Amino acid sequence: MTMKIGIDRNAPLWTKLAGDPAELSMENRAFNYVSIISFVLLLVSFLMDIYLGQVLMSSVLVVLMLVQCVLYYYSRFKKKDTYCVAVYAFLSYVTLIINYYVNSGFGGPTIYLFLITFQLLIAISKPKSYPLWISLHTIVVLGLIASEYYHPEWVPDTYHSRTDRVLDLSLNYTVALVFIFSMTNYLRGYFSYERKIAEERALSISDKNELIVAQNNKLERVNEEKNKLFSIISHDLRSPMDSIRGYLELLAENLLSEDEKSAIQEELLTQTKYTSELLLNILYWSKTQMQGVTVHLKPLQLKTIIEKTAGLAVAAGAKKGVKLTHSISPAVEVIGDDDMLVIVLRNLINNAIKFTPEGGEVIISTVETTNHEIKIAVQDNGIGIPPDKWDGIFSFKTQSTYGTNNEKGIGLGLMLCKEFVEYQHGKIWFESQVGTGTTFFITLPKPQL
Repeated sequence: MTMKIGIDRNAPLWTKLAGDPAELSMENRAFNYVSIISFVLLLVSFLMDIYLGQVLMSSVLVVLMLVQCVLYYYSRFKKKDTYCVAVYAFLSYVTLIINYYVNSGFGGPTIYLFLITFQLLIAISKPKSYPLWISLHTIVVLGLIASEYYHPEWVPDTYHSRTDRVLDLSLNYTVALVFIFSMTNYLRGYFSYERKIAEERALSISDKNELIVAQNNKLERVNEEKNKLFSIISHDLRSPMDSIRGYLELLAENLLSEDEKSAIQEELLTQTKYTSELLLNILYWSKTQMQGVTVHLKPLQLKTIIEKTAGLAVAAGAKKGVKLTHSISPAVEVIGDDDMLVIVLRNLINNAIKFTPEGGEVIISTVETTNHEIKIAVQDNGIGIPPDKWDGIFSFKTQSTYGTNNEKGIGLGLMLCKEFVEYQHGKIWFESQVGTGTTFFITLPKPQL
């Protein structure tokens, strides 16, 4: 992608007059600037020649000023700088040669003007043209000096007095200084401006590179997590299917006693429940990855949501001997997404039951915070979470975990909980102590009255 620099509104005047850096080359812009300076100098010389009574040179300078305007137009707006430089060089040499003979030759200011012209041509030309201008300048100037040396009558003294001569030389010398200063200042300003642009461009590229690297790292992590996830899924889904197939084969061959059938059915039921829970989380996770997330936030009666969610877990808890209790006031409301909140609470409640031993208890409670939020707590008195696993509790785990009755889990549910709680502008965290239990907390906004 090409970065278009353009002309900044705060850019120096010489930058605006020279042209857009994104569209014109450095030599082109230099010629445009030189054209403006040349026009000003020609105007000054014209006024001086009028004062000195040099009608011929005054007429020539008027023509040159008009030509300079045309050259600036074609270079600045038509981008014909190569042809304009050639025309400028030709007219400059012709004008200076004429000026040499009609303005006292070596005794006049023409030598100064030759030096200025040489500097201009070097500034506005490409490096490959330098040998041409050096050779041409040397030949022309030395040739003029030689012609005056051998034929002094060719170069008459046109000054009416010493005062006129001193005035003309002083003015042209001053003009030369001003012109050299202007060109040098222009080039320094140009390179400073270009350096600033280059630094900004480099900084922008650096920022983009950092962003690309960060995105690549994120994509690599996501891809790695997906690969690990599907690897575990393929194993954990295959195991119950193999168990069911093996049981059906044994059942078809009448090789099992009634006690064995009952034990295997109990185990298959546990595995099937785990597989169903896993598939449900996978479906929600896959949907968020492939279709994105659509959140519908609205006021929700928390008691209704918790009763609907807890009702599905009561049977599993009762079978395991884990008591599930909650006492939520019907007046408690939160701002959330109905489906997302059900998924979050279902995972937290199922996890609490999964890691609570027989005879334990899971308690769901709420409290209003000082930040106009409702804090939901899902507390168990189970086995707790070891401190070495705290950092990655809400990220995808690479190994399956087991509950108190060998219920399997891969951490996908808690990862979904964190994402879905944050989508609802809430927060989730936990407190745990090994051997004592774990409490997961959720805060969600409270409806504004």
